[in-house]
Amino acid sequence: MKFQILYKKTFLKELKKLLKNIRIKTEHLCFDILPEIDNLADIKGLEKLVGYEKSYKVRFGDYCVGIEIDIESKVIECCRALHRKEIYRYYP
Repeated sequence: MKFQILYKKTFLKELKKLLKNIRIKTEHLCFDILPEIDNLADIKGLEKLVGYEKSYKVRFGDYCVGIEIDIESKVIECCRALHRKEIYRYYP
């Protein structure tokens, strides 16, 4: 069973503000790769955030995508797309 993918409004707004080359990589991950995965190991560069049970990040250069993954209900929610200095301030 594939994961259900959800996108927060803040994520979509921040995605528009990213640099073009970072935005293309981020869109490829969030709109092409995530809907097709069966296993979390298929996501390259996925790192768990220390101290949070369901929070992860994927880094693209100087930018990160904040992702919440609920393995039991098979839901992935893309929450934030921020510069790596700001990801820990505003996410989770």
